[in-house]
Amino acid sequence: MTQPTFTATLDAPNLLVMDVTGQMDSVAMEIALTMLVPVVKDMRHGAALLRAEGVEWPTLGAIGVELRHWGQLMAMIRKVDKIAVLTDQGWVRNLAAVESLLVPNLEIRSFAPDAEADARAWLTGGAPEDGGTP
Repeated sequence: MTQPTFTATLDAPNLLVMDVTGQMDSVAMEIALTMLVPVVKDMRHGAALLRAEGVEWPTLGAIGVELRHWGQLMAMIRKVDKIAVLTDQGWVRNLAAVESLLVPNLEIRSFAPDAEADARAWLTGGAPEDGGTP
């Protein structure tokens, strides 16, 4: 298990930027969710940019924390219409594609880590050059 790191900041009133690395355990997940609540509280039809590098599958404890906070997570997700995921990890890209299909009114696309400009263009309504991967 590698040490998890998570940050969440607003780049603009409706643009959340998150950086995550390592393997989230129950403590890290609890801290991440606690950190997110005040950051997204005033967002409406927002967008999120997620930089996911060196991410490992979360522990069962982390998944348990997500399930315990399911209502709170869904309330936060309803504030976001689009998520751009910057990653070169295939399993993260696949998970993003599945979540995009499962969560109503949420569109998630994956982009290469060096395609942040394209990801930001897509989030703001512009067309990225490579189109990203749905």
